[in-house]
This record gives sequence, structure tokens and C-alpha cells, in this order.
Amino acid sequence: MSYCINPNCRHPENPQTINFCQSCGSELLINARYRVITVLGQGGFGKTFAVRDRDGTQKVLKVLMNNDTLGVELFQREANVLQRLKHPGLPTVESEGYFTFRVKGTDKPLHCLVMEKIEGKNLQQWLEAHNYQPISSEQAIDWLTQLTEILNLVHNQNYFHRDIKPQNVMCRSNGKLVLIDFGAVREVTETIQRATGEVTRISSMGYTPEEQKKGKAEPRSDFFALGRTFVYLLTAQEPRNLQEDPRSGKLIWRNVATQTSKPLADLIDDLMAYFPKDRPKDTQVLLQRLGKLSDRPPSPSPDRRTPRFALGWKPALMGLGVAGAIAISAFAIQHFSKTQVENLLSYQSSAHQFKIKYPEKWEKQELQNPVINDVVVFIAPKKNTADAYQEQITVSIEDLPKPMSLDEYNQSSLKQIKTNFTDVKILEETPKTIANHRGYTVVFDDKDGQTNTKKMQTWTLMNNKAYVITYTAEKSEYSEYLKTAENMMNSFEIN
Repeated sequence: MSYCINPNCRHPENPQTINFCQSCGSELLINARYRVITVLGQGGFGKTFAVRDRDGTQKVLKVLMNNDTLGVELFQREANVLQRLKHPGLPTVESEGYFTFRVKGTDKPLHCLVMEKIEGKNLQQWLEAHNYQPISSEQAIDWLTQLTEILNLVHNQNYFHRDIKPQNVMCRSNGKLVLIDFGAVREVTETIQRATGEVTRISSMGYTPEEQKKGKAEPRSDFFALGRTFVYLLTAQEPRNLQEDPRSGKLIWRNVATQTSKPLADLIDDLMAYFPKDRPKDTQVLLQRLGKLSDRPPSPSPDRRTPRFALGWKPALMGLGVAGAIAISAFAIQHFSKTQVENLLSYQSSAHQFKIKYPEKWEKQELQNPVINDVVVFIAPKKNTADAYQEQITVSIEDLPKPMSLDEYNQSSLKQIKTNFTDVKILEETPKTIANHRGYTVVFDDKDGQTNTKKMQTWTLMNNKAYVITYTAEKSEYSEYLKTAENMMNSFEIN
């Protein structure tokens, strides 16, 4: 098959032997050398395709469908970094790997990046394929050393990644790791120059340190995310679902990773220190400590704390295809009574021209993430230390690639729900009014990792933008938080 990358093409599948799309007339031989084979994935930022080069080599093509300034900046930054940095642990990008490509029916070019196709699974997929069996200390030391060596090159070139997590680490068939997704990378000098100004905040729940949430990331912010990644691998649980010590704020994870040697656990805790100054100074210091661990036989640390919880969930926002617009994901941890009255505060985004009310006890985090178009996240407080899930409300906005009716968008969104979520079972579809506009609501069952979830997704269109509100909860707790979610949806206003 030859696939058309025109985002407005209604029938992108074509025979392999032709050079122009039968539906829209766009060229099928991208940049005169790449033929698109299939779609690998998509999200709010665009699409990723498998392509075949003219010599028969398979590669990956990333296409930015959203031409907003910030998205283009991050896309070009990823291309520049990967072209400059050469390492077996980084995807190879040729000097001409970044280019723009024009399709029929639009004056705006598509920004394209072709890179090496990494054969293997990311670490989240890898753990799932191994039935969520936590890795051993020996394997953790090997993998941590590999990733630190990659970061040693990245940091020494005055870059840092800013989005390390299991989904952004690939494992080749030979066990070698590759760090991917450099769209969030930043130069160290840029952080210094912009220390008092506005910076782009990239955040992944459970893996992002506090200083990065405040727009003050630095190279040691990568260490925090690295430590959280290995907590996930050693416990098979998402870090955000684990408890924290109320006095020290440290993550309590050793009790569910009893196979982990104490020296390794100590190092991982140091990586996750709240203050950057308390983390290892740089990659050389980290490599020295790892070298000492390699010569020391592991000794299991004692199990002194609370029982193990259920296995971790997969982040619901990844690849949120329903326009990646406004997403509300609620993960049930606080049992509010259905009749309990909650005091609501008002949040207003002047940049994005919307308002929404939220419970005053919830934490608010403002974000700028062009990959999934996040604007703000509201996080519910934990009821007690036994709560395994934490409600979260994320507001995101996406420009539509072309004008469309609500009915057209409904069909597109339903198709993307079935494509992008796991074990989907649609339970209900109904028209709904949101922000005084015609909208639509879909309720469906889904699965996040080992957790059965239920979602209610409501959307509307205005000013050529899609606004989507998604309520997500553990299936057994769905009704407990439904009223809160409905109140927030009903309070939503578009200016």
C-alpha cells in the first residue's frame, strides 16, 4: 500500500504502484524518495508513519500536522539535536532528514522528520509483554548505565531531554536501549537566558520534577525522570500511584521492589531527590556510582512498609486522538459523597479564552505541551495513603485541520476512540449542550494497563477549534465522581 499524508485526504490508501493519490492528487513519493507504508500512531501533534526509502530501507516519518509556532519550534529542535548527536542509543537522522512537504489543497507546508526505525518495544510495552514482571537489580544496573551513557553525550553537548519516561525508551532485540522523542529537548544556555521569562513546560505525570513544572528545568531534571522510570521498571507500578512519605516527601517504593539491592535503591532515591542539588552532580558522577554497583552482588532490601497495590496504569492522555482537545481524566482515589457540596474555584485562560470551575482542594498545574495540547491539569487530593488512583482533570485545545460540522467531527472522534484506546466498548452516545453550543457525549469502557476504566467524553466545536472534556475513572468507582465531572463540564465557558 502507498499512504497519502495529506491530513485532508478522505481516502489516503492507494495502490503501491502509483505516484499520486487517487483521492486528493497529492504526491505519494515524499521528498522524491520515501513511500509511506502505514500509520504507526497519531496524537494531537500529528502522525507517525512507517516509510520505505528508495533503497528499500524502512524508516520512521514524523509529520507535524499543527503549524503553530511552538509546535514547529519543538519539531525543528528535535531534528537539529538528532542530526548533531551520533550515538547507538539515539535514533539516526541524516542531514537531510528534516524537510517540508506540500500537499494538495493547502498553502501551509507539512513539517517532516525522517529517522531510523528502531525495531523493538518501548519499556512500557516491554514490561507489558513480560506480564508486568519487575526487572532484577542486575538488569536495572545495565539499563541505567546504558541510559546514563546516552545522557552523558546529550548533557555534554549542553542539551537535556526533559521527557524521559518508559514510553520514550526503546529496547532493541539485542537488549540495547535507545532514547527517543527529543521534541522537548532544551539547551542549557536557553534555560539560563530565559530564567526570568516564559519557558515551555513539558510535563509527564509521575515523571516530571517540581522545578520543571515551574519552568526551571535543568540537566539534573533528567535524573529525576530517570529515577522514576526505574521505579516503574522495578515495581511494575506507575510512580504516581505509589505513596509518598508525609514527612520527607520521598516516594515509598522499596516495599514493592524487594528484589532490588539496597545500594541500587539508594542511588535511585538520590536520583529522585526533591531538590536538584541533592541529586548526583552530573552524568560522570552517576556513571562512577553505577560502576561500583556493578562489582557488588545485590542484597534484597527488607520489606518494612505497606502492602503492594495493583499494577500501574498506562497514561490515558498518550495519543489522545479525540482531537487531543480538552481532556479530563479522573482516576478514582478520593471517595467524595454524591451529595457532598464542593466549593469551586474559577480558572480562566486568557490565552486560550476559556473558563472552568474546579474543586478548591485540587492542585492546579499550568502546562504548555504541544504534543497533546495540554493547557492546565487539576489533580485531586488523596483521601488517605491507601488510595491507588488520583483524579486528574486536564484541559487541552487543538486547532482543527479544516472546517468541519459537528456530525463530521462526531464520526471522526468515534473512529479515533476505537483506534486509540484499548478494549473499547461504547456504552452510550447522546447529543449534549456544552458552553451554550451543540455538542456530543460518548460513554465507553476502556483499559489502562491492568486497570479497567470507564470514560465519559463530551465535545463541542467553536472558532475552528475542538473542545473535548473527558471524565475517566476506575470502572468500579465511575459513579462516585460522575457528579463532580458533570459540574465541571457544565461550568465550562468559551469566551
